[in-house]
Amino acid sequence: MEIITEDSVTVTAIEISEFSHERAHREMTSLANIQPNLVAFMVEFTQDLDQEVSALALFWFFNICRMFQQAYRRPLKQVSNDTIFECYESNESLIDSLEHTHDRFIERIASIQLSDQPYVMQYLVESLFEQVDEKAGLELTEDDTGYLFLLFKTVVDSLNNTTDEVKF
Repeated sequence: MEIITEDSVTVTAIEISEFSHERAHREMTSLANIQPNLVAFMVEFTQDLDQEVSALALFWFFNICRMFQQAYRRPLKQVSNDTIFECYESNESLIDSLEHTHDRFIERIASIQLSDQPYVMQYLVESLFEQVDEKAGLELTEDDTGYLFLLFKTVVDSLNNTTDEVKF
Protein backbone atom coordinates (compact mmCIF):
# COMPACT_ATOMS: atom_id res chain seq x y z
CA MET A 1 0.00 0.00 0.00
CA GLU A 2 1.23 3.48 -0.73
CA ILE A 3 1.89 5.89 2.10
CA ILE A 4 -1.21 7.27 3.80
CA THR A 5 -0.81 11.04 3.61
CA GLU A 6 -0.46 13.31 6.59
CA ASP A 7 -3.64 15.13 5.52
CA SER A 8 -5.58 11.87 5.42
CA VAL A 9 -4.34 10.94 8.91
CA THR A 10 -5.33 14.35 10.28
CA VAL A 11 -8.76 14.42 8.62
CA THR A 12 -9.55 10.91 9.84
CA ALA A 13 -8.48 11.68 13.43
CA ILE A 14 -10.63 14.82 13.46
CA GLU A 15 -13.61 12.96 11.96
CA ILE A 16 -13.44 10.24 14.60
CA SER A 17 -13.07 12.73 17.45
CA GLU A 18 -16.48 14.10 16.45
CA PHE A 19 -18.27 10.72 16.58
CA SER A 20 -21.05 10.38 19.11
CA HIS A 21 -20.71 7.53 21.61
CA GLU A 22 -23.43 5.62 19.72
CA ARG A 23 -21.75 6.05 16.34
CA ALA A 24 -18.38 5.04 17.76
CA HIS A 25 -19.97 1.87 19.15
CA ARG A 26 -21.62 1.07 15.79
CA GLU A 27 -18.39 1.69 13.89
CA MET A 28 -16.37 -0.49 16.28
CA THR A 29 -18.93 -3.28 15.94
CA SER A 30 -18.65 -2.99 12.16
CA LEU A 31 -14.87 -3.11 12.41
CA ALA A 32 -15.11 -6.29 14.51
CA ASN A 33 -17.05 -7.89 11.65
CA ILE A 34 -14.55 -6.74 9.01
CA GLN A 35 -11.34 -7.37 10.98
CA PRO A 36 -12.20 -9.95 13.66
CA ASN A 37 -8.60 -11.16 14.02
CA LEU A 38 -7.19 -7.67 14.60
CA VAL A 39 -9.96 -6.78 17.05
CA ALA A 40 -9.43 -10.04 18.93
CA PHE A 41 -5.68 -9.36 19.03
CA MET A 42 -6.18 -5.88 20.50
CA VAL A 43 -8.84 -6.95 22.99
CA GLU A 44 -6.76 -9.91 24.14
CA PHE A 45 -3.52 -7.96 24.46
CA THR A 46 -5.06 -4.95 26.24
CA GLN A 47 -7.37 -6.74 28.68
CA ASP A 48 -4.83 -6.69 31.53
CA LEU A 49 -4.22 -2.94 31.26
CA ASP A 50 -6.10 -0.44 33.41
CA GLN A 51 -9.62 -0.02 32.07
CA GLU A 52 -9.00 3.60 31.00
CA VAL A 53 -5.76 2.68 29.21
CA SER A 54 -7.46 -0.25 27.49
CA ALA A 55 -10.33 1.97 26.32
CA LEU A 56 -7.87 4.56 25.02
CA ALA A 57 -5.88 1.84 23.24
CA LEU A 58 -9.03 0.58 21.51
CA PHE A 59 -9.88 4.15 20.48
CA TRP A 60 -6.43 4.60 18.91
CA PHE A 61 -6.72 1.16 17.32
CA PHE A 62 -10.00 2.20 15.73
CA ASN A 63 -8.30 5.36 14.44
CA ILE A 64 -5.55 3.30 12.79
CA CYS A 65 -8.03 1.00 11.09
CA ARG A 66 -10.15 3.93 9.93
CA MET A 67 -7.08 5.65 8.47
CA PHE A 68 -6.41 2.57 6.38
CA GLN A 69 -10.08 2.25 5.37
CA GLN A 70 -10.25 5.88 4.27
CA ALA A 71 -6.98 5.71 2.33
CA TYR A 72 -7.69 2.34 0.73
CA ARG A 73 -11.13 3.50 -0.50
CA ARG A 74 -12.51 -0.03 -0.69
CA PRO A 75 -13.18 -2.81 1.79
CA LEU A 76 -9.99 -3.99 3.44
CA LYS A 77 -8.98 -7.61 3.12
CA GLN A 78 -9.24 -9.42 6.44
CA VAL A 79 -5.89 -9.63 8.22
CA SER A 80 -4.93 -13.20 9.03
CA ASN A 81 -3.77 -14.40 12.42
CA ASP A 82 -0.52 -15.53 10.77
CA THR A 83 0.17 -12.01 9.51
CA ILE A 84 -0.55 -10.53 12.94
CA PHE A 85 1.71 -13.06 14.66
CA GLU A 86 4.57 -12.53 12.18
CA CYS A 87 4.37 -8.75 12.56
CA TYR A 88 4.17 -9.00 16.35
CA GLU A 89 7.22 -11.27 16.55
CA SER A 90 9.22 -9.04 14.21
CA ASN A 91 8.29 -5.89 16.14
CA GLU A 92 9.03 -7.51 19.49
CA SER A 93 12.53 -8.39 18.23
CA LEU A 94 13.01 -4.85 16.95
CA ILE A 95 12.00 -3.33 20.28
CA ASP A 96 14.27 -5.73 22.17
CA SER A 97 17.17 -4.59 19.99
CA LEU A 98 16.45 -0.94 20.86
CA GLU A 99 16.27 -1.59 24.62
CA HIS A 100 19.23 0.60 25.61
CA THR A 101 18.63 3.39 23.11
CA HIS A 102 17.72 6.89 24.35
CA ASP A 103 13.92 7.44 24.50
CA ARG A 104 13.85 10.61 22.38
CA PHE A 105 15.90 8.91 19.68
CA ILE A 106 13.50 5.99 19.69
CA GLU A 107 10.55 8.39 19.48
CA ARG A 108 12.08 10.11 16.46
CA ILE A 109 12.99 6.98 14.52
CA ALA A 110 9.74 5.30 15.46
CA SER A 111 7.67 8.05 13.92
CA ILE A 112 9.68 8.28 10.73
CA GLN A 113 11.77 5.26 9.90
CA LEU A 114 10.26 2.15 11.47
CA SER A 115 7.20 1.90 9.28
CA ASP A 116 6.00 2.01 5.71
CA GLN A 117 3.28 4.33 7.08
CA PRO A 118 5.25 7.18 8.68
CA TYR A 119 2.31 9.57 9.13
CA VAL A 120 0.17 6.98 10.86
CA MET A 121 3.09 6.13 13.13
CA GLN A 122 3.79 9.82 13.74
CA TYR A 123 0.17 10.27 14.87
CA LEU A 124 0.52 7.29 17.22
CA VAL A 125 3.88 8.28 18.65
CA GLU A 126 2.68 11.81 19.29
CA SER A 127 -0.49 10.47 20.88
CA LEU A 128 1.41 8.00 23.07
CA PHE A 129 4.15 10.34 24.24
CA GLU A 130 1.94 13.36 24.75
CA GLN A 131 -1.15 11.64 26.12
CA VAL A 132 -2.70 13.15 29.17
CA ASP A 133 -6.45 12.89 29.38
CA GLU A 134 -7.31 15.96 31.42
CA LYS A 135 -10.88 14.86 32.03
CA ALA A 136 -9.97 11.46 33.43
CA GLY A 137 -6.55 12.41 34.76
CA LEU A 138 -5.03 9.61 32.69
CA GLU A 139 -1.31 9.57 32.06
CA LEU A 140 0.36 6.59 30.42
CA THR A 141 3.24 4.91 32.21
CA GLU A 142 6.48 4.17 30.34
CA ASP A 143 5.56 0.49 30.36
CA ASP A 144 2.10 1.21 28.94
CA THR A 145 3.59 3.46 26.26
CA GLY A 146 6.15 0.88 25.12
CA TYR A 147 3.65 -1.95 25.17
CA LEU A 148 1.01 0.01 23.25
CA PHE A 149 3.61 1.08 20.70
CA LEU A 150 4.39 -2.60 20.08
CA LEU A 151 0.70 -3.40 19.63
CA PHE A 152 0.00 -0.43 17.36
CA LYS A 153 3.05 -1.03 15.19
CA THR A 154 1.86 -4.62 14.82
CA VAL A 155 -1.58 -3.41 13.71
CA VAL A 156 -0.13 -0.87 11.25
CA ASP A 157 2.29 -3.41 9.78
CA SER A 158 -0.41 -6.08 9.56
CA LEU A 159 -2.81 -3.78 7.74
CA ASN A 160 -0.06 -2.46 5.49
CA ASN A 161 1.16 -5.96 4.60
CA THR A 162 -2.39 -7.11 3.85
CA THR A 163 -3.05 -4.19 1.51
CA ASP A 164 0.48 -4.03 0.10
CA GLU A 165 -0.31 -5.60 -3.24
CA VAL A 166 -2.88 -2.94 -4.19
CA LYS A 167 -2.13 0.66 -5.22
CA PHE A 168 -4.61 3.49 -4.71
